Amino acid sequence: MRFSPRKKRQPVGLTSLIDVIFLLLLFFMLASSFTRYQSLEVSSGGEGGGAEVKPAYLRVHSSEKLDLNGQPLIKADMPARFSGLEDSTLIAIWSGPEADVQDVVDVMSAARTVGLKTVLVTGNR
Repeated sequence: MRFSPRKKRQPVGLTSLIDVIFLLLLFFMLASSFTRYQSLEVSSGGEGGGAEVKPAYLRVHSSEKLDLNGQPLIKADMPARFSGLEDSTLIAIWSGPEADVQDVVDVMSAARTVGLKTVLVTGNR
C-alpha cells in the first residue's frame, strides 16, 4: 500500500483579512454620530384633571410663519412674547401641514426656556 505524500497547507493570508476589518472599522466610524441629541420632556394627557387657566394658542404654519393667539409672531421675538403671557402658563402648539418637526421642537424649546408648560396639539397632514 502506497501513500501519497501529504501536501503542505498554505498559510492563511491575514493581509486581506486585516484590510477588510480596517474597512469595516472605517465605515462604522464614519457612519455613526457621536453628537448628543437634545431631549424635551413630554407629559401625557393624564397628568392633570383639567386646565384652570386658558392656554395661549400658537400655530406653527412653517419655519417662518407663526401665530400666537392669532397675532403674527417672529421666531426671534418668541422669548419676549412668551414672557409677556402672565395670565397663562400653558401654551397649546398646533403644527400646520407645512411645519416640520424641527420647527415645533424649536417652539417647544423656546417656551421651556421662559418657563411655560407646553401642550403639543398636532394637526392632520
